[in-house]
Amino acid sequence: MKRVLAVIAVLALAAAGAVLVRDRLHHDEDPFVIIHWANSHPMRKGLLPDMAAEFNKGHHHSTNGQPIKVVVISCDSATQIKDLAARVQTAGRAEEGCRDKDGNPAGDPTIITPQSGDWLIDLNATVGGPVVDVSAARHIAETWLGIVTYRDMAECLRESDPQIGYADIIALKQDPNGWASLDCSELAWGKTPKLAFTNPSTSTSGRNVLVSLYSIAADKPPAELTMADVQDPDVVDYVKDFQGLVDHYMSGTIPMNTKIRQGRGYGHFFLMPEDNLVSLCLGNEKAVGSDGTVGTLEPVTDMVMIYPTEGSVLNSNPAAVVTAPWVTDEHRQAADQWIDFLLDEDQQQTFTKSGFRPPADTGVDVDAETFSTCGLSAEPPTVTIEPGDLQPDVLHQIIDSWGAVKKPSIVTFVVDTSGSMEGEKLDHVKAGLLKLLDAMSVANSPDDQVGLVTFSSGVEVTLRPRPLNDARFDIASAVDEMAAEGFTALYDAIKEAIKLTDEADGDEGATRAVVVLSDGAATSGTQRLDDLISMSTVDESRVMYSGFDGDQPTANGQVISIDDVQGEKLIVVTVNDIQIFFVGFDAADVNGGRLLADATGAEYRGSEIDDLATVIEQLSGYF
Repeated sequence: MKRVLAVIAVLALAAAGAVLVRDRLHHDEDPFVIIHWANSHPMRKGLLPDMAAEFNKGHHHSTNGQPIKVVVISCDSATQIKDLAARVQTAGRAEEGCRDKDGNPAGDPTIITPQSGDWLIDLNATVGGPVVDVSAARHIAETWLGIVTYRDMAECLRESDPQIGYADIIALKQDPNGWASLDCSELAWGKTPKLAFTNPSTSTSGRNVLVSLYSIAADKPPAELTMADVQDPDVVDYVKDFQGLVDHYMSGTIPMNTKIRQGRGYGHFFLMPEDNLVSLCLGNEKAVGSDGTVGTLEPVTDMVMIYPTEGSVLNSNPAAVVTAPWVTDEHRQAADQWIDFLLDEDQQQTFTKSGFRPPADTGVDVDAETFSTCGLSAEPPTVTIEPGDLQPDVLHQIIDSWGAVKKPSIVTFVVDTSGSMEGEKLDHVKAGLLKLLDAMSVANSPDDQVGLVTFSSGVEVTLRPRPLNDARFDIASAVDEMAAEGFTALYDAIKEAIKLTDEADGDEGATRAVVVLSDGAATSGTQRLDDLISMSTVDESRVMYSGFDGDQPTANGQVISIDDVQGEKLIVVTVNDIQIFFVGFDAADVNGGRLLADATGAEYRGSEIDDLATVIEQLSGYF
């Protein structure tokens, strides 16, 4: 018996040793890497990056015994599709494709996760073949897109009708009395309801709003939409009429958050997905701060989601395994293990605490406490719109229609050509302006207009606003000839651009904007900042502030901190509303830009020189 026990012990030790040797070998050998490109929503703190780290510690092995290592890379939906299509078609990479955390071109993906399923349709149609199997893609975290508003505004709307939809918002916007038409409204809201959503050219949420408007107007689910529906004059008129009610197109999530941070004076209704609202509620979202830099937004806890009676749009976050030369059967098997892991209960519970809904086949419930606290319904919407069901030709027709249905814009660019702009700064501005004009022309409304003003010691009207297609080459030529010299008559130039933009003949409902690009505070000219806008402190004391280099704001005769000053409204007399966008760089007076943007319901950005061209190009999302 003792001999038997001894043999068993020896065998057990040998087996244990074999396991240790095997694990050590696997630990020492190169991992089997699968790369997962995902849009920013499931890449928030605590989600895919942390889940990948946990998975990589879990002794998951490929079919040949290598330890699997998942690398997740944040890349927006449009860039994923553009970059992957380039890699499949040309074995190259898109010029501005997906990047890893160090800013280098991302490795070839095994899995992609755009924000919604229509991007997968787009990818296959672009390449002309099945780069991904759309039917096999598994949703890893679902979220519904609806109308986000302030809790008291939603309660006021529900007094007349518990079921609210786009039609109610449209009726409120079209009513000359606006909020005053409702007895439950408050004076502090103002009379005019304000609507904002992200631009379909730069945002998946905006793109899906556009899809939903066509679906609603045709009274058909996306799967049944036809080319004839999308081209139907009544359908097109509905979509155009809705665009005419939009106060602000936003280029993306961070600018949208910034608008919300600025309070009710800048927006009442925002079209966004549930996870965005929860992230706002939990204080996990980003916004542009008073110094022009991107930082964490304070928690926003007084907003709720309205699920439109016409239908809420599904952002499904599909995990689609790529069919490409670099993806082997072993990659597919490893990818399936990773996706299975994401659909396990522990990961799904983590997703739901961040405002996502577990896919129905997981059997996991939403986190009711988080959803309730953050203004969401624990029950999913009853009327839904799935953009991933669109036929490819119908999807492309909807996307291509954007320029024809969007609200037109009249934009005057104001460019600093003072002596401090010489060299690299002016070169980056020139490159950025050309990219911006190209981006605007892609989604060009026939009624879009652009103009150009330059300034140094004085102001030069280079081009009065005129149709974009006619003007952009003339602006490009003028931009190429810009030279830096002189001082900085910043506010004289802005005053002139306001006048030009206001007086331009154009669509009555057009967005009229002035876009300022400057590297310094004002040093010359007859106009001051407080000649253009009114300013106040938090306690509503009137602020006097010239905005000139070295000057400080005062209230009640006392010098105060610029951080305590807020822009109130434009005091230059105009017929139309004018928004003033501001991009400041190097030694620019970013606070002056912030006040101009705040006072006119626009946006401001501070930028490093190396990022300047890209930041300028991104302004196209507002127009």
